[in-house]
Amino acid sequence: MIKKEHVSQVFRFAVVGGTVMVFNVGLVWLFSRWLGRQASFLLAYPPTLAMHFSLNKWWTFGCRRTDTARQITEYLVMVVVTFIIQWVVFTALGAWTSLPAWVCAGAAIAAQMAVTFVMMRQRVFAGVRA
Repeated sequence: MIKKEHVSQVFRFAVVGGTVMVFNVGLVWLFSRWLGRQASFLLAYPPTLAMHFSLNKWWTFGCRRTDTARQITEYLVMVVVTFIIQWVVFTALGAWTSLPAWVCAGAAIAAQMAVTFVMMRQRVFAGVRA
């Protein structure tokens, strides 16, 4: 049976994801006007991550625990995994299609969202394990 709390978390995660995606795609679009595709993608990534962590910690998962150092460490491990997913999709679309950089970035973000949600829910913002 699906719990109401899980449905609410998925909804909030989707809102955060959409907001972060628009922010990231906007930055990639802005930076790609002056820089190359790859540089604009890399430059937009750090501020996007900070926004993503904060909104998910406090709003999506309602996490008020103070073990933020552990959460950030686990978040960064998750980021490496999901970054590889994003990078592969972004690079492949850029190489194999004529889509603009901002469309490739949006597709790459969408490709890694499910993995991110599961990892955040099960590990990063889950209760402290013994």
